[in-house]
Amino acid sequence: MESASPPWMSRTRSIKFVAFVAAFVVFSIIVASGATNAIDDPVNRFAKSIQGDPGFDTAMLAITTVGDVGTLFLFAIIITIIRRTRKVGMIFLITIVVLAIFIMYMKPFIGRPVPPYEFAPAVELPENFGIEGDSLTPFSAGFSYPSGHMARATALAFIIGYLLYRKSRIAGYAVWAFPVMIGITRVYVQQHYPMDLIGGFLIGVIVSVALSNAMKIWQPFQLSRFKGKEGEQKA
Repeated sequence: MESASPPWMSRTRSIKFVAFVAAFVVFSIIVASGATNAIDDPVNRFAKSIQGDPGFDTAMLAITTVGDVGTLFLFAIIITIIRRTRKVGMIFLITIVVLAIFIMYMKPFIGRPVPPYEFAPAVELPENFGIEGDSLTPFSAGFSYPSGHMARATALAFIIGYLLYRKSRIAGYAVWAFPVMIGITRVYVQQHYPMDLIGGFLIGVIVSVALSNAMKIWQPFQLSRFKGKEGEQKA
């Protein structure tokens, strides 16, 4: 792995990676036991109490929509098409799919219901507009842990941040503001509890590390090699 790699990049056999996996397992058990409810519920009740400002509600809706699976999937396809970012785009695209499948089955296993507080924005929304749920499948739609939005946002910061860090360390760190903003909006629109966000962050990092190492994110994607070999065989 190149020395220019950011500090959040690690090997799958490293102590750091093992620590993240262990933390996710332990944290998930704690959340499933209900031990975090006393911390989570007051935060969501506070978020409910500050709703009602049209401008702020609109801003929260706009930001949280950027973290929707459709939006990030489209972004991943676009950067996969661009040659310079193709390798990173492929890794991010696969990461989105893996996270969606893992979280889809993990939610009913943990069985934590979504917050009971309804978000009623103080602004008139388009007729067909709706806040995207965290899961697109019926059997996991009513559960909130871990946060898929947070996991995807973390994966974006992790993978795209790697690309940016090699150009500018400031830009590499700045992209981590994205999952923070997505996390705040998901609590504000009552789709998640704070602890769901921590779980989403952990699984987002774990999957990002695993796939980045498996696909060797530090090696450029060189299609010309394969073309060259094909040409030699034909000759």
